[in-house]
Amino acid sequence: MEVHFDFFGPMRDAVGRKRVTRTFDGTTTVDAALESLCAAFDGLTDHLRDDDGGWTRQVTVTVDGTNVRQLDGYGTTLSDGDVVRLAPPVVGG
Repeated sequence: MEVHFDFFGPMRDAVGRKRVTRTFDGTTTVDAALESLCAAFDGLTDHLRDDDGGWTRQVTVTVDGTNVRQLDGYGTTLSDGDVVRLAPPVVGG
């Protein structure tokens, strides 16, 4: 199954491009998919993990436009063709 990952801000810089497509055998979760991306791209972990080693709440992760917090969190099962977006927090005033 193929899953597309879109990166924004400093995560795009760490990966070196806006979109990465990964192929997974069988089913996978957001958690497992992000683990594989962190292993593949040096520096990405620094943007996705907090000081305790968990996934940071500072990055918005969506699957097909829906925040994973509104789904099954990082345990959300991905499907063929899903688009996972990783965006930094938006600040301004």
